[in-house]
Amino acid sequence: MPGNIIQYLLYALLALTITLVLAGAYLTYHARRDRNLDLGPILGATLAGLALIASTAPYIGLFGTVWHIIQALSGIGNGNLNVAAIAKPIGEALYATLWGLGCAIPALIAHRVMLTALPSDDADVAGVEAADTGAGA
Repeated sequence: MPGNIIQYLLYALLALTITLVLAGAYLTYHARRDRNLDLGPILGATLAGLALIASTAPYIGLFGTVWHIIQALSGIGNGNLNVAAIAKPIGEALYATLWGLGCAIPALIAHRVMLTALPSDDADVAGVEAADTGAGA
């Protein structure tokens, strides 16, 4: 049961990652196009969300991996040496790793691309970078 919860959590993180990447690309485009827009708080929240996903998703995937490996080893410990019974938890463990990294890597790349693409002479962007690093008020 916890293995399924971890898988669904990783699916939700992937959906959130895609949403934040698309929203961040849209906001970055408009921040570069019209510097009079006040997009600092929205961009800061988007960047913070991407940074949070990039830092936590691998650990959630790792937890799912460990959980499924424990399930496979408990099957071996119970005397079930059938390859089919052991392959399913091992496959689920690999999927947990895949989904964790599949969420974290695009979030990290989008976070860095958005920070690089934002105009650097805008006062709002300085507020976004301060909010992203936690240095702001």
